Amino acid sequence: MGSAAEGHVRQLVRKRLEGWEVRQQNRELRRQGWHEYHRVYNSNFSQARDKTYEAVERQLSAMGAEIFEVGALQRGDGDTPQFMLLRTWEKQKVLESIPWLRYQNWHESHIYVRPHGESNLTLIDDLQANAVAQMREDGFQPAVVVQTSPGNFQVWVKHATRMDKELGTAVARGLAARYGGDVKAAAWRHFGRLAGFRNTKEKYRQVVPAPDYDEWRGQNFHRDLEGRWVGNDGNTYAEERLREMHAELSPRARFPFVRLVEASGVVALQSASFLATVRASVEQQRANRAQAQAHFLAHAHNQSQGPLKRIEAFRDDKRYGGDGTRIDLAYAVYALAHGVDLASVKMALRSRDLSHKGNEKRQSDYIERTVKKALANLDHGRGR
Repeated sequence: MGSAAEGHVRQLVRKRLEGWEVRQQNRELRRQGWHEYHRVYNSNFSQARDKTYEAVERQLSAMGAEIFEVGALQRGDGDTPQFMLLRTWEKQKVLESIPWLRYQNWHESHIYVRPHGESNLTLIDDLQANAVAQMREDGFQPAVVVQTSPGNFQVWVKHATRMDKELGTAVARGLAARYGGDVKAAAWRHFGRLAGFRNTKEKYRQVVPAPDYDEWRGQNFHRDLEGRWVGNDGNTYAEERLREMHAELSPRARFPFVRLVEASGVVALQSASFLATVRASVEQQRANRAQAQAHFLAHAHNQSQGPLKRIEAFRDDKRYGGDGTRIDLAYAVYALAHGVDLASVKMALRSRDLSHKGNEKRQSDYIERTVKKALANLDHGRGR
């Protein structure tokens, strides 16, 4: 065999050995994670081999979606998110991938879930226990209740019909505002936490010191008839070796587990009437936007000297990267500089969906702020 061929073979062998070492390290990390989960999460339960699988299966079944999006949000320093590892799976694939999710969570990633695309589910985040009870009394029975941390809950409400983006967002914001949830997190497809995994927010970290020697030895070893120390793995150890092993122990970080409180999967009794009310409001807002756009198009050219760019030209301009706030301000400065009256500028700004800004008052406040900034920019440019 030539030297070139021998070198190629050695290179392949080296790569395979290096890959084997990495795989062995990953297997060991997964084993460590599994043992820690089993010890912490299952220690308070009986008649169940692994509560994580049970919790995930029950939550996904109660949500009832055909396909789920599962995310592992990796953290940087503190609670700063770095990036999301996103997977689109059917329920069975999610269950089969629990070891991978557990591995990510063991490295302090947050584990999230949501239905894929438009759905009949609404997530209300950051609720107190009394708010969850009030929802039941009001006929908004939760399909799923998840305790994300001590005293904090997420609720999935199920409706009889699927909702589009605009309606789903309006329903989520309406329920969040009514029951004291996080309105900023209310949207048509916001992520919720998947039960059975740890909430790894830094504020929930608890550092557990290593146990003293006698406690550690009593929990993990026992003496046989010959007086030797026998570990849970069946191996025997000398006293000196036990002390060496104990000296290598270090404090551990603990986080609270996300627990599944309820998984009924029911459709809320008041869902139909609530959706009808919200749908009527959404349709009225759409009509108002269409009317504002039509009025603007009909009068804009009469307010300026010569041809005037419409706000759509700014929305299509790639320089703004689709940033609605920048687009609105840029258009307002341009239109006012070309003699368009304030009322027409405000109508143009209203021609896009501003529901993400909040209720009608918040939308009006946003428009007023944008116009004031535009006027200030003009005054500054004129040297006033």
